[in-house]
Amino acid sequence: MARKRKKRRIDEFLRSRQQGQEVVLKESARRANLIFRIVVTVLLVLLLLLLLNIGKKDLLEQVGLAGILAMVTVLGVLVINHIEPALFQSTAKFNQFVLLIALTVSLSWGMFVINWPPFILPLPALAMIAGLAYRPMVAMLLCGGIASYLALLQNNTLAHPVDTFYLAVSLSLGAVVSVLGVRQVRKQSQPVLVGLKVGLVQALAVLCFKAISPPVLPDPDLASKAIFSIWSGWLLDPGLALAGGLVSGGIVTSLLPQIEMVFGVLTERRLLDLVDPSNTLLRLLRERAPGTFQHTLGVQQLARDATEAIGGNVLLADVGAYYHDVGKIYKPEYFAENMGKDKSIHDQLRPSMSKLIIMSHVKEGMILAREEKLPQPIIDMIPMHHGTTVVEFFYHKARQEDGEEEENSTEDTEYRYPGPKPTFPEAGILMLADAVEAIAKSVEPTPAKFREIARDVIRKRIFDGQLDDCRLTMADLYRIEQSFETTLTNMYHGRVEYPDTEVMEKEEEGKPPPAAPGSDAEAKLGAS
Repeated sequence: MARKRKKRRIDEFLRSRQQGQEVVLKESARRANLIFRIVVTVLLVLLLLLLLNIGKKDLLEQVGLAGILAMVTVLGVLVINHIEPALFQSTAKFNQFVLLIALTVSLSWGMFVINWPPFILPLPALAMIAGLAYRPMVAMLLCGGIASYLALLQNNTLAHPVDTFYLAVSLSLGAVVSVLGVRQVRKQSQPVLVGLKVGLVQALAVLCFKAISPPVLPDPDLASKAIFSIWSGWLLDPGLALAGGLVSGGIVTSLLPQIEMVFGVLTERRLLDLVDPSNTLLRLLRERAPGTFQHTLGVQQLARDATEAIGGNVLLADVGAYYHDVGKIYKPEYFAENMGKDKSIHDQLRPSMSKLIIMSHVKEGMILAREEKLPQPIIDMIPMHHGTTVVEFFYHKARQEDGEEEENSTEDTEYRYPGPKPTFPEAGILMLADAVEAIAKSVEPTPAKFREIARDVIRKRIFDGQLDDCRLTMADLYRIEQSFETTLTNMYHGRVEYPDTEVMEKEEEGKPPPAAPGSDAEAKLGAS
């Protein structure tokens, strides 16, 4: 026994050392990856600088402009990495990001070469795509930088450029409207309406700048020049700005399905399609695992209310909750909610085998989700709702079967889900809602009990490190706890206790029948 205890301690030491080395290596790789992507982005900007300096011979001006662009780019990349780290950690997302910038600038430069009016640029289309694919702040930073660059580019390319400052401001205002407007797209045609709003804002900005700096004519006596100035300044440029917004909206509308597929974008339109009960996976879950489906509805309500309480993406939480347990379609009878009052199948199995069956629903759920081409965030929520938590029932059962002292019993690492842990707020909320809903069914339905359950689950997940990466603050967790208590109280509220029908019938049998109207009995009762 002593030799076995010593061997186990050595194994624990070696395992913890290996885990520490893996953490250090992952952190080093992450930093190297970030530095590499910053270098690539700076090189891209310097390549774009070549377009900006075609035909220029002033070396000092070129060096100064290159330095400014490089510094702004590095700072922008660091800010974006802080806001949305996944953008620079994922090779696919980074490639999409760079490609989006390169296409926008290249297309704009080509338009400038053929002397295309600067107000009809694809920047609002870029802003709409970025607004769909990234966080609003990331999209606004990206579009603001590109707007400034395009204003400089047209100044050096066009034969008759417009004022650099007011072009940059007009395009930036249109980009902000694009990003904010496209966040609530529920129909494929809505980007056209967003484009109209963008065009109106850009046209209004152009008119305001024209009013601030009216054109100075070299020869006021020439009426034709005056008429041309009025046409160009007060009608043509605002009209082109309006057309630019409409064209961008039309481009995004026609390409919206492709944008959703390439960038893994989750529009509200796509999410609303996924919550349709007639979808294949939801229908199969309802038919083959009715207990799991009812559990899913409870988790969905908890997750929805909690996400709304912290200002998260409610539809994303809804869809993630609906699909988080679809893997149980394959072996529904092995999960407690589908067993009913029958004897548990797991009584005949070793805890290690039961653990494998229970854990398999995560992998099988991801396979089903990919086959149905669900969006990547929904697929990610399937393993994230368990994170690296322990399958506690079978872990404790294994410890009991070992019959050894606590320090020598089965390691919990053998009974942990493979992960990953939640990496965004809605996934963290789903993890908490899943655990809270399962426990709430087995306790007395009172607000105090529900509050205790919510608090214990949240505290346990915090101590286990499951919520480290999902950007939920302590204030968020407090609001989530309150939301869980309220929702559970409403779901399991007390009901009026109705009297037993049989007892009422027996009591009625012992009573005399009611007196008929106008009878002697009624007269006696009235007299008394």
